[in-house]
Amino acid sequence: MTRVYDFLAPVLGFGSALALLFLIALLLLGPGRKFWVVLLYASWEFLATVGLTIAYLRIFGTPQVSPDAAQLYSRFYWTNDVIADLLRFVLVVVLIYRVAGSSRPLLGRALSGLVVATIVLPFFLFHPIFPPPGLPTVASRWYPRGAWFNSTSQLLNFGGAIMNVILWGLLLQSRKRDPQILAVSIGLGILLTGTAISYGLRHFAAPQGAYAALFNLLLNVTQLGAWLIWCRAFWPPPRRKIPGAAVLSQ
Repeated sequence: MTRVYDFLAPVLGFGSALALLFLIALLLLGPGRKFWVVLLYASWEFLATVGLTIAYLRIFGTPQVSPDAAQLYSRFYWTNDVIADLLRFVLVVVLIYRVAGSSRPLLGRALSGLVVATIVLPFFLFHPIFPPPGLPTVASRWYPRGAWFNSTSQLLNFGGAIMNVILWGLLLQSRKRDPQILAVSIGLGILLTGTAISYGLRHFAAPQGAYAALFNLLLNVTQLGAWLIWCRAFWPPPRRKIPGAAVLSQ
């Protein structure tokens, strides 16, 4: 399975980059101001996907993989992953605030506090453990162990999934449902659920790295599916044909 994933990972990365680039173009040509938080998240994901895909090909596409380079790639991967998870969480919070309507003033403070608590909580719950000093690489000295990143990502995605359910409830109660926000919420549900399941299985079912490629494949596929749903959501509606002038009979 690892060899299959080594082949599919660049392909899925290239496909994800194209989907994100197309999504960014649709937002810039359409509701970019209204969905600025989606544009921000998509732009970050696009740059990170392109950068990590190129790094993956350069590091793991050679017969001899440097351990230091592989470890540095792992650190960049996990750092970006936590940032992307946090951006997704903020995305759900902003959409909830937009859909809330009349209760925005009170809800805004509560949601702001929730975002701050979400940023701080992983440091209290999981207590990041740093490798002992004296290791040769900078990446080893200044980054926590991978378990902290994995646990933090699980927390952010699980919390984001719960917030997305709240968003769904508000959309169902709203008389004027925005179809684009609804589609973004559907894509977020797929993305957050797939990410949480992938990390959960990788952490609990395969702590020693077994089947990690399969779980990574699940993660990549759900991400690509979510972004394609967003592309469909922001696809411009077809122009209505103007009927020809009616012929008036005498």
